[in-house]
Amino acid sequence: MVHSLGNLDLVTVRVNRARVQMRSESRPMSQPIQSVVNAFAVLEAVAEHQPVGLSETARLTGLPKTTVLRCLSTLRETGWLTASPDGRSEWALTNRALLMGMRSAPAGDLATLMQGELSAIRDEVGETVHLLVRDGDDQVVVSRADGVGAIRTYLALGTRVPHHSTASGRAMLAAMPPQQRREVLDAEARVSEFDRDAVERHVTAAITRGYAINHAEWRDDIAGVGVAIFGGAGELRAAVSVSLPTTRLEAIGADSVADVLLASQRRVSAILR
Repeated sequence: MVHSLGNLDLVTVRVNRARVQMRSESRPMSQPIQSVVNAFAVLEAVAEHQPVGLSETARLTGLPKTTVLRCLSTLRETGWLTASPDGRSEWALTNRALLMGMRSAPAGDLATLMQGELSAIRDEVGETVHLLVRDGDDQVVVSRADGVGAIRTYLALGTRVPHHSTASGRAMLAAMPPQQRREVLDAEARVSEFDRDAVERHVTAAITRGYAINHAEWRDDIAGVGVAIFGGAGELRAAVSVSLPTTRLEAIGADSVADVLLASQRRVSAILR
């Protein structure tokens, strides 16, 4: 009798499992994952109101602070958000959204806005002009106006570029808060032939002048002059650099190229206000 009841119990368990499985399979596959929904809500709130703090994000999304904090931390780890230097006060988008959008469109909003400026700079100096934005510890080329000379420099869209050895990167470093600058240089210090003292001198010079210069430290025989681009609140948005053979930079003069870039910087800053 006991053996018979054991078999009956086993059959009952199997039937119950089958019912659970059938109910599970009958559920619509489109049922949302709540944690993902929450993360997108937080991402969109930050995008619209950045820079924004934890409490305000929680108010905007209607989510508990603990949930919002988990979402913010996750989005920072995945490269979509960046936190203020203390890691807690305010949050903002990284350039990941722009770069993602560029994979399905010719350019992001900033690149589209800047294209006329890049062409104007190119027409005045005759050399290739690049627009770069920061993505993590790198810069990425997001737009370009090709030079008109028979010999001209070229970087493909999407090319990742270091900060420490390029004019655009040094211009960005000069515009960053000291802690952020240290973090970028700490990450780049792993590359060979990295001379931190020399980089710091270049950055200090860029802060003093308002523009940065690269004398073939990144690519042989290729020089550059770069300036930072700022948003309406004075935040660092991007960098623009003129790239050209070192012999032509010596002939033109870095100051002459910088005058053109700085005039463009002022025009763009007024537009982004």
